[in-house]
Amino acid sequence: MKTEKQQTSKSTVEQLREIRDKISAETQNMTFEQFKIYVEERLKETLHPNATWHKRGEIA
Repeated sequence: MKTEKQQTSKSTVEQLREIRDKISAETQNMTFEQFKIYVEERLKETLHPNATWHKRGEIA
């Protein structure tokens, strides 16, 4: 049996590069403290906002 691959408009690598570039542009002039706040805010938007690693102050 032959499986058909679904064609997408962008490859996974291209999507990851776009995400990386967007994050770099948003954080390029931030101090470390501002960057920590940025990361904490983005973690709140994840699929698992109540994850144990998400608690404030526990980010390594």
